Amino acid sequence: MKVMITGATGFIGKELIKRLNEKGHEIAALTRNSEAARFRIPVHCEIITWDPESATLPPSTLKGVDAVINLAGEGIADGRWSPERKRKITQTRVLSTRRLIDAITYMDKKPQVFVSASAIGFYGDRSEDYLNETTPKGKGFLSEVCQSWENEISKANDLGVRTVACRIGMVLGHDGWALNKMLPPFKLGVGGKLGSGSQWMSWIHIDDLVNMRIHSIENP
Repeated sequence: MKVMITGATGFIGKELIKRLNEKGHEIAALTRNSEAARFRIPVHCEIITWDPESATLPPSTLKGVDAVINLAGEGIADGRWSPERKRKITQTRVLSTRRLIDAITYMDKKPQVFVSASAIGFYGDRSEDYLNETTPKGKGFLSEVCQSWENEISKANDLGVRTVACRIGMVLGHDGWALNKMLPPFKLGVGGKLGSGSQWMSWIHIDDLVNMRIHSIENP
């Protein structure tokens, strides 16, 4: 399959590209900075410059693409949630998805599948509640972001494209942001629980997440 990926230079994107390459898929990456991407993406692939905040995506860019995997989005834990940062967290997810769907809308032969990240932030803070895919949206900023994000994602399904939205939590793995932040105190011998230590932390290993993405495009 020919697979188009956004967010290819991130922690998840780089691992996903390596695995897709091992499985023999053809890969194209949409990125804001193509020069930097050539150093950060671990395999040789087609690299296309595109900034969703400043430009639409020509439908011809997706010609011949069988699967789109959308991982674009500003990191939620990379800084303080100022009003401007909250705007970017929302905008980079919603607008990039909207631009991709707009391009697909005008294609005669559309991709077979559209796979997009979403997040368990959709559910908000639900304490001891048992949550699954049918649980309604929670309250708070992240819940609103995820709802707006998924509203855009679902438009691919309206176009007749098989659509998958994966609500993921914290992703752990070697060189991953979260693990890199958590390990140093333990290496110094001062690691321990935060607060009461009773908080839930839903996590997934990078290998499992990558395999889930690949399963989503290979198995209708």
